[in-house]
Amino acid sequence: MRAVASEPLGWSRVRWWTTIFFVAAGQVAAIALLSKRDAMVPRRPDFITTFRLAGNPTPGSPLAEWLNIEDPTVLALPDPRGFSGAAWMRTPPLRHEFRDWTEPRRWLALPAAELGAAFAELTRTNLAGPPLLPDKPAPRLSAVPLSPVPLRVKSTFRIEGDLARRELATPLEIPSFPHGDILTNTVVQVCVGQAGLVFSPVPLSSSGSRTADQTALDLVKAIRFTPVAPSDSSSSSDRTALTWGKIIFQWHTLELAATNGPAVRPPP
Repeated sequence: MRAVASEPLGWSRVRWWTTIFFVAAGQVAAIALLSKRDAMVPRRPDFITTFRLAGNPTPGSPLAEWLNIEDPTVLALPDPRGFSGAAWMRTPPLRHEFRDWTEPRRWLALPAAELGAAFAELTRTNLAGPPLLPDKPAPRLSAVPLSPVPLRVKSTFRIEGDLARRELATPLEIPSFPHGDILTNTVVQVCVGQAGLVFSPVPLSSSGSRTADQTALDLVKAIRFTPVAPSDSSSSSDRTALTWGKIIFQWHTLELAATNGPAVRPPP
């Protein structure tokens, strides 16, 4: 027979994992059995801000006294609950009692012997002498002669603009017109050629009478100016040039004739 040498046998992998599992399970069970099971209470901080709602507490109640103690402004600021309230903030209202009181009559003394003494003293100290006449007579004012206002006795006209340098070939007679109001000027704008003929009269302003305005237009159309002799050096454009200007008619207004005569009374 052969003698077999004895060798120690090692643990298998399954045996190792089984041992580790049971050891870990035993530790967990020991921790669970030996630990405390009290409920976890959160830690409260030492200083916290709290808000309390309080209405109007009854004076003298514990809540009112507690509010007076907890208010930090009782001693720092004027407050009716502190020294200021008792010193000057809680002053009692002033009470005034009205009484029906009439002052007794006190008549002024009237000494009869002194009546008129003030007037006598005034006349004694303020003596008025006779009125003094001025030494020099009043200056005589010289009469300033006024120049008479020239009254228009007939209607006239004047020419303005470049046309004023042209001379009239024939005199112009302007009549007067009766009207209920003073007639103003009639202004007519005209242009005159070199031959002295008037073209395109245009009325610019009215006098207030249609008859006077129409007469002014008729007179303007009949006006003839002295022709301008063309020079040898003048061009064709200068020969056809027009002279512009204004003719202003200044009317002499006549008084309207009376249309309603006085009523004739029959003989008695």
